[in-house]
Amino acid sequence: MKELSVFIDESGDFGEVVNASPYYIVTFVCHDQDNDIGELIERLDRQLKDCGFEDEYIHTHPLIRKEDPYRNLSIDDRRRILNKMLRFTMACDISYFNIVVNKTEAADKFKLSAKIAKELSRFIRENLSFFQNYSRIIVYYDYGQQELSVIINTILNTMLSDVEFRNASPKKYKLLQVADFICSMELLKQKREHNQLTKSELSFFYKPNELKRNYIKSVEKKRFPR
Repeated sequence: MKELSVFIDESGDFGEVVNASPYYIVTFVCHDQDNDIGELIERLDRQLKDCGFEDEYIHTHPLIRKEDPYRNLSIDDRRRILNKMLRFTMACDISYFNIVVNKTEAADKFKLSAKIAKELSRFIRENLSFFQNYSRIIVYYDYGQQELSVIINTILNTMLSDVEFRNASPKKYKLLQVADFICSMELLKQKREHNQLTKSELSFFYKPNELKRNYIKSVEKKRFPR
């Protein structure tokens, strides 16, 4: 029985627009369970411990912004951790797609919900044959936002068969951390294109064009379809 796992993370919320970052982004990471990534996970955990980082959960934006639990790490250590997550992401046989909504074009949470639902429906409809190759689809999400949970459950259960939803913690699943990483890269892409990067983000990616060349373009090689 072919099984597809889908790991979901989001950036933004259904509240009022924040001018500094008006984007709502949902990332879906797809992984065929026939492709074992166990050795890659073990290697990443060893590498993190070699860096003196005991927490196996990599949360990308706090890492970049030097927030807990990364507050006491140097920029070199934080960049080293992020690069290990990048290499892990690129080594995994996965594909992803993003839904990006500029909340200035969605005046309230109802319009935002409608836009997300429309984009998700369109993506599944255009790639229905891919999803129908699998007899079972398991969706992993931490149910952090009720509005998004309702949208995902409604659309996937309506358009696909045999879908199971699991309330999952990023600390337990590395591919949820990958979804967080990819979602963060998409947010940084949007902010970079609109000159909205913060001082902490600019200081972290201090080399010219490093963010676009080394991170954004690399991650986009995993964009669905591959």
